[in-house]
Amino acid sequence: MKLERTKNTKRNIIIGEAEKLSGIFLPFVVRTLIIHQMGASYLGLTGVFYSVIQMLNLAETGFGMAITYSMYKPIAEDDAKTINALLLFYARVYRFAGAAMGAAGLLLLPLLPRWIKGEVPPGVNIYGLFLIYLFDACLNSFLFPEKKALLAAYQRNDVSSMVHIFTQGGMYVLQIIAICLARDFYLYALTVPLSTAAYSLLCAREAHRLFGQYRNEGALPAKNSWEIRRQVAGLLLRRTASLSRNAFDSVFISAHLGLAVAAIYGNYYYVMDAVVMLLAVVKTSMAGGVGNSIAMETKDKNLKDMKTIDFLYMGISGWCAVCLLCLVQPFMELWAGAEMMLPGFFALIFAAYFYLLKMSDIRTLYAESVGLWWQARHLSILEAAVNLFLNWLLIRLMGLPGILYATMVSYFIFNFIGGALVLFGRYFDRAGRTEYFLSHLRYALVTALVGGITYAAAAHIGVSGMPGLLLRGSLCVLLPGILYFLIYRKTGEFGTAKPVLLRLLKFRERGHNI
Repeated sequence: MKLERTKNTKRNIIIGEAEKLSGIFLPFVVRTLIIHQMGASYLGLTGVFYSVIQMLNLAETGFGMAITYSMYKPIAEDDAKTINALLLFYARVYRFAGAAMGAAGLLLLPLLPRWIKGEVPPGVNIYGLFLIYLFDACLNSFLFPEKKALLAAYQRNDVSSMVHIFTQGGMYVLQIIAICLARDFYLYALTVPLSTAAYSLLCAREAHRLFGQYRNEGALPAKNSWEIRRQVAGLLLRRTASLSRNAFDSVFISAHLGLAVAAIYGNYYYVMDAVVMLLAVVKTSMAGGVGNSIAMETKDKNLKDMKTIDFLYMGISGWCAVCLLCLVQPFMELWAGAEMMLPGFFALIFAAYFYLLKMSDIRTLYAESVGLWWQARHLSILEAAVNLFLNWLLIRLMGLPGILYATMVSYFIFNFIGGALVLFGRYFDRAGRTEYFLSHLRYALVTALVGGITYAAAAHIGVSGMPGLLLRGSLCVLLPGILYFLIYRKTGEFGTAKPVLLRLLKFRERGHNI
């Protein structure tokens, strides 16, 4: 079966962006209420516990992505027997992983006080709170994870996104009630597993409605089972590298600088991550279509598509990075107050950090669709090891900026450069490798130029407060777009990307595939 990739991508982006917008605005309201009603240390504590759970939940991303990847080919070939066997295999392995995660979490309970510097918020039992978050993580492994993978493989993320909007919205409403009326942090935390259970059950119902022809039955051939295990091992290592630049960072900050600094850092990271999530919808929405393209199209066609998508994606990413550079400080002052702000140069650090993370997204999307996790295992190990060492060293030498520098250095060397070498060496046969690196150098220089001009223009806006933020925001929306257009309008990349963009915007006839 050849999926309608452009149509599915467009639909998934629209619904996915609605999901992410609701997932940004409502948590923003909740975080604001916690800061002003209960105190920033509660946010710091929650961030640390989420980070610890992420460490334990290594298997979640590994199994989910491996099974979704393994479904691309049987879906393209209408092989229902293999899909059924994959669903059963996935359900069994995932539940085993969930049980192992729960056991590991219980063993870590005595270590929790060591990861928290300073006083714990009054009236909070860190063990009970941690168990609530651990229970939530285990629910994901036991409540129909294979059904959610089936939706993703068929590029129906719009369905799971709609369910998530509904269940997540209900959770945040309950959290607001728990904070404002009950003033009970445990009730706030209990809404999380409640929402997870509702989301998993509703996704399972929708997957059965759309793809009721599939059942959890049958056995995978030994060759298929071994290949999945190998890919999962590679994904687990990649997941470790990802955690070394996310969850481990928060734990280092809490253990060395305290919950208050962890909360302030968490606010900045939340703003950056909100933009990351919006762009992640674009990547996730294309995943099924790219996987289908890998199975159905030639390497030359896929390389051409990757270059086109990468150009469009980095243009959007650069635009977002400029907005972060110019807006994060005035937004923080308005939202959390001057006492919850970092020095001004952190705006540049977070903007650069964000842009660097986005540089690998499209290349990663194609590497995941090809299934190159095992081939990149050594890079994942090196990235995690180097990042952890640099975290330990630089936080002592530089304080908080050292955490960000450590992540950026290790990510650039092992993920961006190393990951690209694996994809071009293992799949594209080195074709276009030099052009890929030169293109990204050009994209980064153009973004730096656009960012510098926009920042200088925004600095001349002498209005503070909400009017000043709105004026700067309007400038950041208009000026970078004009500058990017003027710089790129006569390039071959823009000429190639324009028809794709128009198709996504419905200005061209339907039915075309990227």
